[in-house]
Amino acid sequence: MIKKAITLALFVVIVKCAYAHNEKDSLQFRSGVALKTNLLYDLTGTLNLGAEFRLNKKWTLDIPFNYNPWNYSDGKKLKHWLVQPEWRYWNKQAFKGSFWGVHVHAGLFNVARIFSNNRQYEGWLAGAGIAYGYRRNFSNHWAIEASIGVGYAYIDYDRYKLNDEHCCGELVASEHKHYLGVTKAAVSLIYNIGKKTKVSAPQPEPIVDLLPYMPPRTDTVRVVQTDTVYVAPTPVVRYRQETGRAYVLFPVNRSVLNPDHGQNRMELATIGRSMQAIRQHADAEIKSIHIESFASPEGDAEHNALLAEQRAAALRDYMVETHALSPALFTTCSGGENWEGLREAIAATQQLTHAEKRDLEQILAIGDVAQRKAQLKAYKRGTVYTRLLKEIYPSLRISTYRIDYTLPYEELLTN
Repeated sequence: MIKKAITLALFVVIVKCAYAHNEKDSLQFRSGVALKTNLLYDLTGTLNLGAEFRLNKKWTLDIPFNYNPWNYSDGKKLKHWLVQPEWRYWNKQAFKGSFWGVHVHAGLFNVARIFSNNRQYEGWLAGAGIAYGYRRNFSNHWAIEASIGVGYAYIDYDRYKLNDEHCCGELVASEHKHYLGVTKAAVSLIYNIGKKTKVSAPQPEPIVDLLPYMPPRTDTVRVVQTDTVYVAPTPVVRYRQETGRAYVLFPVNRSVLNPDHGQNRMELATIGRSMQAIRQHADAEIKSIHIESFASPEGDAEHNALLAEQRAAALRDYMVETHALSPALFTTCSGGENWEGLREAIAATQQLTHAEKRDLEQILAIGDVAQRKAQLKAYKRGTVYTRLLKEIYPSLRISTYRIDYTLPYEELLTN
């Protein structure tokens, strides 16, 4: 009875821990529960039901419980109960594809005429193991799963010798055994409770195909005419520059570069094309890369200058990681608030009337920056400023880049 009580207590503690863990993490992740039955156990007449709980994006806890209360013909019986909780790590995402598991198991058994015609074994077991499995989802609710596990079990039992009537067994010995081998085999039919929960990368913000106002690009490749800078026997080289603008967007008051924010994928591809144009020359050597970033002129000027500098550093870090460049090649600086870009944008946009453009030009000519910002906000009770924030200001948060590199003079002549 003591052994039974200890095993039962272990099961209760495990179940409570499972609910506690799921309750704690549900604040951050949408909970998910799947009910399942092991078809292999069903074939033996063993009643079994399992529940699997999503813990986070890649971890789940599976708790199956098996119970067999039956007496079969000819005195055979496979009476037992077994619990085998398993912590699972999914290679892609929880409840999808392949997984690895670590399980523990505990149970009681009373088996007669299964392993031997006149033997009965009654006792308990406990142990642990590892498993591998794969799950295939057929719909939002139904799935099938197969898994196999190996591990260790300590088995403590009494062995009885049965008489011809298969009852009144004689106690032969009390023994224990250390078992190493297959500890789990399952082909399970699964039903997912509730709606299917997708665990995937955060969706990007809605992408605007183009900014309402897009300044003309200045991406250029030009040869800077210089005299020979190296003397034979060193090969003669000439300097080239690849320059351009990248309209990399940042959330308001943020300096973290998110490639999926706005139209950043398209803008970062512009830089990628510049790098590709250089690297198509096998003998090209990048000498330096300069990045200057600007902020839109709302808020505090000092803060905006720091923000622009941080954004230049964020673009530098992106280029270092994406294009395998040395950080030592880079210089970054802050262009501060992009007032010149605002003037150009106001002159070019078709969203303002001629009178509004004239009034805004006069406001932008005010020398005191704080007064200039105040009058921009107050103009026509803020209605025009609201349009500027939406239609023009995002295009002012730009980064310019210049890539200086050298090419052999002979190659220049052939291009």
